[in-house]
Amino acid sequence: MSKTAEADDRGRIVIPHEIREKHGDRYRVVELKNRVELIPLEDDPIEGLRDAVGDAFDDKSIEEIKRESRETARENAIDDVTE
Repeated sequence: MSKTAEADDRGRIVIPHEIREKHGDRYRVVELKNRVELIPLEDDPIEGLRDAVGDAFDDKSIEEIKRESRETARENAIDDVTE
């Protein structure tokens, strides 16, 4: 399905009803090099993450997943600054 939408004077875009019915009301806005994408968000983002990565996190608690993600992000940021 493809629809056209325009931003109003406050920058708001209305997502057509048919799309909201199918994908929900919450989206992540992702700015890419030559376009913007809306990624539907799960009601439970951790469940969505588990669906996306399969059983990779089955034996880990939410706190462990968060801690490891923060550590990896910190390491990546340090690597980016030192390169």
